[in-house]
Amino acid sequence: MAEVEDNDAPDSCWAVMDGAVYDLTAWIDEHPGGGARIEQLCGTDASEAFDAQHGGQENPEEQLSEFEIGVLSD
Repeated sequence: MAEVEDNDAPDSCWAVMDGAVYDLTAWIDEHPGGGARIEQLCGTDASEAFDAQHGGQENPEEQLSEFEIGVLSD
């Protein structure tokens, strides 16, 4: 998680969701809800925030999958 926490800025934005690590840097400017919503997640475990915002929506994970860069290890 330390490496994720080191990538906590808009120019290098990593976040964890359900154990997977995502590089969301390119998604900041593309996010339909605005970049600020993504920027606040940089360097964090964003699982709860993602589920709260997108839970029940049809397949938001599909769009997210293109940004997956790895799996969080212990």
